[in-house]
Amino acid sequence: MDTVKHAAVHQKRHWVRLTRACNNRCMFCLDSGAHDGHAIPEDQVRARIVQGRADGAQRLILSGGEPTIHPRFLDLVAFGRESGYDWIQTITNGRMMGYRRFADTAAANGLREATFSMHAHRADLYDRLVGVEGAFPQAIRGLRNALDLRLVVSVDVVLNRLNLPHLREILEFYMAMGVFEFDLLYLVPFGRGFDEFRAELYPDEATVRLELERALALAGTPGLYLWTNRLPIRFLEGHEELFQDPHKLYDEVLGERESFRELFADGRDPACLGPRCGSCFIEGFCTAARRYAAGDWDRTAPADAEPPLPRCMGGPGDVAAPTPDSGVVGDDGRVVVDRFVAFFIRRLYRVKSLRCRQCEVCDDCCGVHVEVARRRGLGVLDPKKVV
Repeated sequence: MDTVKHAAVHQKRHWVRLTRACNNRCMFCLDSGAHDGHAIPEDQVRARIVQGRADGAQRLILSGGEPTIHPRFLDLVAFGRESGYDWIQTITNGRMMGYRRFADTAAANGLREATFSMHAHRADLYDRLVGVEGAFPQAIRGLRNALDLRLVVSVDVVLNRLNLPHLREILEFYMAMGVFEFDLLYLVPFGRGFDEFRAELYPDEATVRLELERALALAGTPGLYLWTNRLPIRFLEGHEELFQDPHKLYDEVLGERESFRELFADGRDPACLGPRCGSCFIEGFCTAARRYAAGDWDRTAPADAEPPLPRCMGGPGDVAAPTPDSGVVGDDGRVVVDRFVAFFIRRLYRVKSLRCRQCEVCDDCCGVHVEVARRRGLGVLDPKKVV
């Protein structure tokens, strides 16, 4: 890992939303429900920037909506630098960066990094996905400008039924332009993608596995950095090292803090419970949380025991839920959300291979702990060994 990326891993980040609007209309937009067409008032943005620095953040990330359409975006970049941030980054669709004077000023004002949302390598597919005819050449100009200005540039790709068959070609296209860092994002069952375009966007599991396998053959390319976001590990067999750090579950769960606080306070299920669950990255956590909220755990199972192994690895297979770690339940007798996340990661975070579907005890099996899968690979699971 180069020095810039090594430093980035340890930087405290502060995300600041600049807009509730976007000049694209992406089919899969997760944020569409929060869009009201407005920019966040400048004084509120500045106050948040100052607060993040006071809290010790070193990296300022300007996001949206589409942050670059905020009428004071360039001034806010400069304000971030003046506020003392070591690094200023934006998450953008890149279209405003296509105006060279705008890109030049952003860099001069202190912008150091830009993450471009680039979901295709052809205008027809790209414009369809982002809902704006002519968006592709604008975004490509923006990407070239950022590279010319020697900004740190990465590309986000939201994986879906329409672009997965071209994923390898998408990566190769941007690599040829000089981009060597990619984040592959799995669809989230909220927003426009699930509510309006579910049938068009959500792929079958066989397609996901096949196309990822073809694209991830590039993973050994020198200098290439691949990350995944909410992509289930069952699709990454052979590349388990690309599965996101299990501790990122904190971000996923605490973003829904109120839902889980209510669950542990009075047993109210999350309002999203239903058809979305099968496509939700935190389904396993949510299932466990509801079980523990109902008091359904084995009080004889020691909390400090090692996570059990599945039957194909010589373990008991299905096991009772263990007693929570000391401190997971607060003084008021209620489960504390962030403490439960830590307990879940340590004891309950179980995963399976797609091959496990062939196993006669799959439905009753606990699977393997996520850290075992990350270290040793999902190949340790072998349905043929179950007798």
